[in-house]
Amino acid sequence: MTSLNYPSIQEALDTAIEAVEVGNLKQGEAALNWVLQKEPNNAVAWIWLACCAPDDSAREACYRRVSAIQAG
Repeated sequence: MTSLNYPSIQEALDTAIEAVEVGNLKQGEAALNWVLQKEPNNAVAWIWLACCAPDDSAREACYRRVSAIQAG
């Protein structure tokens, strides 16, 4: 498995969002997981990760995480 590495959080987010928008959920998920390893409380990454989730339960878990982050 190839290790992902991005120069910045923003570049990884941009890559992830572009991938998700064209339907490449695996690439998007990989980039989002990279972001979340670096910044576990990145609400934007959690919102986009919900788009990659395989089912409603996983999506809800992502949205709960966003709510917890925003509640501070």
